Amino acid sequence: MPDDATDAAPSLLDWLSSLHDDSPSGPSATRESFALLWAIGRAAARKDRLVDWHKAKRELRELLQAHDLPDHAIDDFATLSQSPIWELTKARDTSQPRGGLESSVYELLVTDPKVRGQAVTTLLENYFTEEPWEGLLLATGLTEEPFDGFGHPPYVPVGMHFRDRRALHSANAHAPIQGGIWGKAREEAKSIVVSGGYEDDEDFGNEIIYTGQGGQDESGRQVRDQDLTRGNAALVNSMATGRPIRVIRGANGDPAHSPLEGLRYDGLYRVEEHWSQRGASGFRVWRYRLRAIETKDGNAAANASQLALPIPKAPSPDSLGEDEPGRKTAVIQRVIRSTAVANRVKRIHDHTCQICGTRIETPTGAYSEAAHIRPLGRPHNGRDRTNNVLCLCPNHHVAFDFGMITIDASGKVVEHGVEQHNYVLRRHDDHEIAEENFEYHRDHHESRND
Repeated sequence: MPDDATDAAPSLLDWLSSLHDDSPSGPSATRESFALLWAIGRAAARKDRLVDWHKAKRELRELLQAHDLPDHAIDDFATLSQSPIWELTKARDTSQPRGGLESSVYELLVTDPKVRGQAVTTLLENYFTEEPWEGLLLATGLTEEPFDGFGHPPYVPVGMHFRDRRALHSANAHAPIQGGIWGKAREEAKSIVVSGGYEDDEDFGNEIIYTGQGGQDESGRQVRDQDLTRGNAALVNSMATGRPIRVIRGANGDPAHSPLEGLRYDGLYRVEEHWSQRGASGFRVWRYRLRAIETKDGNAAANASQLALPIPKAPSPDSLGEDEPGRKTAVIQRVIRSTAVANRVKRIHDHTCQICGTRIETPTGAYSEAAHIRPLGRPHNGRDRTNNVLCLCPNHHVAFDFGMITIDASGKVVEHGVEQHNYVLRRHDDHEIAEENFEYHRDHHESRND
């Protein structure tokens, strides 16, 4: 290996990506690659670089048996000595050989977590596409906490390609082999796959209009209405909590934003909005507007080399937060709302909620929120005008945005899933509201179960 660290990292990664299997005894994933993961785990823990053969054989056998891999793979402890990154020596005080990573490689992996993460990613991506990664990482000491499914998976950088859905599953990037949404009705969604499976999907890169799951026949045609259950409900929960979800794009998606083949992890997005509507086939579908979480340089998808791998150990509940939180600059892409329009509506109603009549007083004056009836932005394209804005308290603003409150043609406030309060929308002569906006809002939430 080159002495210079700048040259050593690419050389190491190139070598790791080109391991081959000359033996009929099993695939590469059970051979040199497993022994190398074990050795990198030792480097991460700063354990002794060279290990006695008996001890190494015992540790490797335990790991292999735990993953139903054949014991004969431990023979590659010696086979690796033919490579430039492995050293095999005979100790003076014993007839047993000692082996481990070559000294410069070991030091590089100990001192540079980024290179260590890239090395692990290279091995996992090339040789463990059928083996669940979490167990391997835990067994080799390369991650200290089990992955709960949310956020970036360990050793899966943004932009990483996958051969198929099983490879996604192995990497914990997206567990369902067929379903497009990973999530349950009573928790947030973990990930979605955008692969052209629904005719109503729209992909704009940093913004996605995503169609929920269900209602299709075996050929992929939409043949019935979708329900707000399972993964569809999980995406609504993601909107409610703001917890990011992973987006994976497949080759059958929009050509402008999709990989040429296989699948690609494109980073974290937030669900900003949800609604229902009649889809292209005439059946009601649930739709979600997702927006990429911006990186510090303004790019929605971080380059794989920017990720700090491996991920740090998750803090305990008692240690969450900071005594002196730091500050950082972030680029946020959003629809700009007119402050003048919002303030005018609030003044007309004296900051009093048009639904419940609540007026919140604070030390600096009254507080209320402006709610757009027909949402701004794609695909709704509501207008930022006073006839499309309500003055609401925070509780009823959230309920209105989630479709838990709708306004019928008579002005009655219809509450869904809760006890009715017999509210009637309060109006003011100076605030004209376009009734078609209420109709649009009702239409996009009418299939919600009461």
